[in-house]
Amino acid sequence: MKRFTVLGYALCLAAGVAGCTGDEAAPPSPGAGPGLSPAAATFDVTDEAGRWFDTGKDVGGTRSLAIVKPGDKVRFLQTRSMNGPSRVEGFHTVTSLIFPSNSKQSEQLDQPTANKDDHEVTLDTPGLHVFVCKVHPYMLAGVIVDDAKTDGLDIGNKLHLVGVTDPANAGTALPSNSNIGLRLLRAFFVVTSPSNWKDYTKVGEKYKPTYPAVPVRVADATSVEAVVPDLNAALQGAFDGDEIPALKTPPIDGVGEVWVDTQYEESTGKGPAYPGTMTVVDVEGTDKWKVKRKIALPAQKMNNAHNMWASHDQKQIYNTEWHGKSLYVLNREDGALLKEIVLGEDPAHVMTRVDTEQVHVTLNGEDAVSELDKTAGSSNITLKRRIPMQNSGDRQAQPHAHWMGHDGKTMATPNSNTNDSTFFDFINNVIKAKPATGPLPIAAAMNPTSTKYYVSNYLGHSISVIDMATGNKIKDIPLLLNGNYNPVTGDITGPIGGLPIQTPVSPDGKFVITGNTLTGTITIIRTSDDTLVASIACDPGCHGANFGAKKGGGYYAYVTSKFSNRLIVLDYDADNDGIVTQTGPDAPVIAGWVVLVDDANTPKDDTIRGNKGMGGQGVLPVPNVYNGWVQKLPEEFRAQLTAAQKNPVGL
Repeated sequence: MKRFTVLGYALCLAAGVAGCTGDEAAPPSPGAGPGLSPAAATFDVTDEAGRWFDTGKDVGGTRSLAIVKPGDKVRFLQTRSMNGPSRVEGFHTVTSLIFPSNSKQSEQLDQPTANKDDHEVTLDTPGLHVFVCKVHPYMLAGVIVDDAKTDGLDIGNKLHLVGVTDPANAGTALPSNSNIGLRLLRAFFVVTSPSNWKDYTKVGEKYKPTYPAVPVRVADATSVEAVVPDLNAALQGAFDGDEIPALKTPPIDGVGEVWVDTQYEESTGKGPAYPGTMTVVDVEGTDKWKVKRKIALPAQKMNNAHNMWASHDQKQIYNTEWHGKSLYVLNREDGALLKEIVLGEDPAHVMTRVDTEQVHVTLNGEDAVSELDKTAGSSNITLKRRIPMQNSGDRQAQPHAHWMGHDGKTMATPNSNTNDSTFFDFINNVIKAKPATGPLPIAAAMNPTSTKYYVSNYLGHSISVIDMATGNKIKDIPLLLNGNYNPVTGDITGPIGGLPIQTPVSPDGKFVITGNTLTGTITIIRTSDDTLVASIACDPGCHGANFGAKKGGGYYAYVTSKFSNRLIVLDYDADNDGIVTQTGPDAPVIAGWVVLVDDANTPKDDTIRGNKGMGGQGVLPVPNVYNGWVQKLPEEFRAQLTAAQKNPVGL
């Protein structure tokens, strides 16, 4: 018998795995169905928070992990589920993210387009295979191909991770027993186990995610293999145990309010199949730094509320559902739904065009940006056209978090499927350029004078800088492999970021602030020379970032995280002198935070039932203080701003 701990043996049996004792046959997959050969493991693809790839079985605290033997087939179902109708509304991909470096090409999946198709793969190479959706890259499925003749569950000798190689060994794959390897293992069990998400209501408790307490077989930088006897003890000892701090309220008010898409929150009227709420936070006045409203839209079954923008008069909020098809228009004052507009697959981000007030929404599951006309003096908007983000014959772009020029003349999209960016010229109605970026670009942002823009490369762990005069890339700014982090030993000597997402430029154009989901850090780039100057600790799945006015001058950066229920208020330049450093008096500070959980007195349109306050992604401060938009504010909002905030670039 292969030597497992008792718990490890139970884990193996719970997964229905051949090889637990070395001689059992794997049971047929319940997802085989008519005309399909049995699979050793089957995942339902879903839109459900934390169960995006769902085996239906709890394995070490997650329902997204399967253990199989070499040569077994693994299936991913979207046209239906293992037990009946399909559990998915959005479009997805099943794409290889992590795999043993010696695996065969046939073991690696990807699709040229987002889809609702079923997929399967036969896995022969022992080790860890992780699959991701390129449209929604928190969707993870893990498969351990385990050789019954070895001790411990096989993680693999060297692991290939898109965008990360060993800088000390000629760009080769990284050893599985490296710091980055442990970080990735930890991230998998945090992402796919809602019980491991960081809950800021549990003040004083230790944050200790739990992992399978099983032996795992890994290798070091010299390919020497060893068995780590207890994965749970190893990961907890390396990363966990900080105490949940008491609530800290920022000493200086913000201006207005902040809307957050708490994308994983479940409500009674929608159930787990349609998670997502909008959470509204006061940042000034008698009820400052408190949740003032929850909006779930249960009648519409708003599916994974993701990103927001406001009309120029700040009277309407536009909100997307990332796993659905619709854009929602709400009355900002009371949260009432004004209109639902069906646009297409997986609408991701929304912004307005400054000169026309048209609304632009990226279709992340397709290849276009929807353009909607707004009726002057009315809340009514209507679909006008789709603008393709690729040239004829190009691969589907799958644009995500775009940005619009301050004068309405330009737009930039990051294209997650083609590893490039579309720079669109509205005046001539053409694609001006498509500069290459890095692997899986996910968010773009322009400086306030629209002379350059920035693209975060999720799997490239970098920020690309694009010259808007030419459409050419100026440089890539590495966030992870930048000399400040050793991915093998884990030594950190300066600012770092990994898996970067939202990356806005401050309204005055001085800094770029990015949420980094792998490292749980917020990085700050100085735009004068496009240099990474600081990072500060965030939360698991650090994701959303946006700027709002600070009372009396300057700006706060509001930052959300997918796997915590905290809205961070970052005072990145507290003295407003334009200088930010990693340490010392000019280091960024967390001024405070808001726990995004309702109470009995919070107005809401549905009862919150699970993942309370979790899934923070889109974040929208009101009023909008970016150059171009700030000048469009009505006087009631402009009166709350300083002269510098009203004219952030001094022109």
